[in-house]
Amino acid sequence: MKLIVVTPAGREKYLRLLSHHVLKSPEVHEWHLWDNCRNEADRAYLRRLAASDPRCKIKTLPNANGTIDVIGRFFRFCDDADALYLRLDDDVVFLEEGFLPRFKARAMAEKGAALWYAPLIINNAVCNSLIKNLSRVLIEGPLTCQAMCPFSWAHASFPEALHPVFIEAVRTNRLGDFRVPDRDVRLGRFSINAIGFFGSDVLEIGEPFYPPGNDEEEWLSATLPAKLDRPGRVFGDLVAAHFSFYPQEQRLLQTSILDDYYALAGLPAPLYEKPVVRTRLKDRLRPWRKPRNRGPDYRISLPPAAVTEVTGRSL
Repeated sequence: MKLIVVTPAGREKYLRLLSHHVLKSPEVHEWHLWDNCRNEADRAYLRRLAASDPRCKIKTLPNANGTIDVIGRFFRFCDDADALYLRLDDDVVFLEEGFLPRFKARAMAEKGAALWYAPLIINNAVCNSLIKNLSRVLIEGPLTCQAMCPFSWAHASFPEALHPVFIEAVRTNRLGDFRVPDRDVRLGRFSINAIGFFGSDVLEIGEPFYPPGNDEEEWLSATLPAKLDRPGRVFGDLVAAHFSFYPQEQRLLQTSILDDYYALAGLPAPLYEKPVVRTRLKDRLRPWRKPRNRGPDYRISLPPAAVTEVTGRSL
C-alpha cells in the first residue's frame, strides 16, 4: 500500500523543516502539496520544493489564497484506493525517527477499526490532556480535553512551556516519557494537525466523506465519525510535534523554539521575519504585573530519571 503525505501548504519557514522529515523517508510514495499559499514568495518556494523531488506533486484549486475555507475541497484529490493518506499541517516541526513506516504499519494493522488515525501530537489540545493525565510528564496548570481549550489552545503560554521540555526529551533520549496508551476519540472535535485515513474508505463513503462548507476539521474529526459510528484513534506510542495554532503563532515566533526544532533536525534555521514585541506602557511601568492575555502560567518537566528507570525504558 502506498503512503501519500498531503499538506495544506504552505509557509516556507515551516515547510523547509517538514520537508526534511517527509522526504528523507523512502516510505513516502508521494507528497501532495495543496497550494494554499498566502503570498507569491511562499508559492515560489513551493515550486522549488516540488522541483527538488519527483515525489512532490502540487495540487491547485481556484481561489486558494491561504484561508482555511478552501482546505476541505482539497480532499477530493484523495481518491487512490490503494493509498494510506497522511495529512500533515505545514507547521508540523518534528516526526520521531522511523515515524512514517511505523505509522503506516500501525494503521494498516488496524484498518477498519477507526475512521482516522493520529499520532500523539505535541501542542494539540486533546493530546495535551492525554499527556497530562496518562504520560510521565509532569504538568502543572489548567487544561481541558477540548480541541479549542480556552487555556492551552487560546494562548501561547502552554506551548511556550511545553516545546522546550519536549525538545530536551528528544535530545536526552527520553521521548518515552511522553508516550501514552492508545485512545479513541468520539463525539468531540480533534485538531487534525496530523491524521491518516485510507483512500479506500474515502471511495467507499463517497460524497459524504467530503467536508461541506468551510470547516473540514469539525466534519472529519467529529461529525462524520458520529454519523458513521466510527471513532478516530490516537496512536499514543508515535509522536509528532505541531508548532502553533493561530492565537499562539506570533508569540511563539518571538522565541527561539522554531530555530531549536531546526537544530534538533541538524539544519540551519532559515531567515524569517520575527514579530516585533510590543509592550504596553502600563506593562513597562509595572513590570511585575502579568501581561494582559498572556494565558495561564505552566510548570512542565520530565520526571526524575529514576522514575523513568523504574517504570520502563524511555524509548
